[in-house]
Amino acid sequence: MKRIDFSKLRKGDILLTTSTHPQSKAIRTFTKSDISHAMLYVANGSVMDSTGEGVHARNLQRQTYDDDCAIYAYRPKATIDPKTINQIVDYVRSETGAPYATLDAMRSPFKPERKSSAAQFCSRLVARAYANAGFPLTDNPDYTTPADLQRSDRLQSIPDVVLHVTAEEKAELEAGDSVKGMREVTNDLLERVRAILPVIRVLNDIYPFLLANPSFDAAIAEAHRASGFLDYWKVEMARHPYRYDPVEMVRFYQSTAQKDELLEYCRTTLEDDAANAFAHWQVNLDACAALLEMKPLETFRLNRDLYATLCFNHERRVKTAHMLVSVYGDRAGT
Repeated sequence: MKRIDFSKLRKGDILLTTSTHPQSKAIRTFTKSDISHAMLYVANGSVMDSTGEGVHARNLQRQTYDDDCAIYAYRPKATIDPKTINQIVDYVRSETGAPYATLDAMRSPFKPERKSSAAQFCSRLVARAYANAGFPLTDNPDYTTPADLQRSDRLQSIPDVVLHVTAEEKAELEAGDSVKGMREVTNDLLERVRAILPVIRVLNDIYPFLLANPSFDAAIAEAHRASGFLDYWKVEMARHPYRYDPVEMVRFYQSTAQKDELLEYCRTTLEDDAANAFAHWQVNLDACAALLEMKPLETFRLNRDLYATLCFNHERRVKTAHMLVSVYGDRAGT
């Protein structure tokens, strides 16, 4: 078994993979390549992709692949400024929950001239993200295949992005994937909202709709509550309480045999914070606060409170990580 070494990756990098699923084999056959899936790296060990579940985030640390499955990573040959990279990442985040374009995905190897839908599939999502930022990777972003990305002359390969894992490590890595749970509650929220408002395509469609149609606020607010979307942050805190409390962090450090790994987690947390990997939470908080001033709707209040909590907890996590590195960083393994 193997997994992707995300320590080699930067925000905006493209990952091309495959699996043993029959659908993956069909895609490889039609595109004459050894890959069938595309993902965009958005930082902090997280990627965004489009599958039958819709557009969602995934945790690379929790994803493993059979040894005979191809894995590649690519980065633009040209230097792209941070603002443009953020545009690329912001695009895929804005598509969270977008439905999967099954028929368009099947048509993509044949490059039809017909108008494409707003729905996504894996390589379309990546190609559209780059094209939206003014950096097209292929001639036809709407019908780009993973193989088209692999063959793009605007991308270069990133070497040595694969780590081999044992069966025991695989079981440990795949246990307790909180990102998977977040996908599930997000889809539950969208299903509830779409049952009321079929016009909603992605999460970001909810806010402008409510501004124009505030009479739906109570029903949409209840969908948020019932889905578990507003409370899912508690899962991470319950699983790793020491990450948010300096005293608990020191106790955990002193009791664990994996001191180096814990310090590495803390250093990575600080690096991600310095790279603004979680800045989108503050952006969402500011947006929800502004919406609430425009119209005092319950849905806006619930989301403002959610993002305020996420920002507060992230600040606690960063401060806790900084404390441990400051105190124990030069005593790794002791």
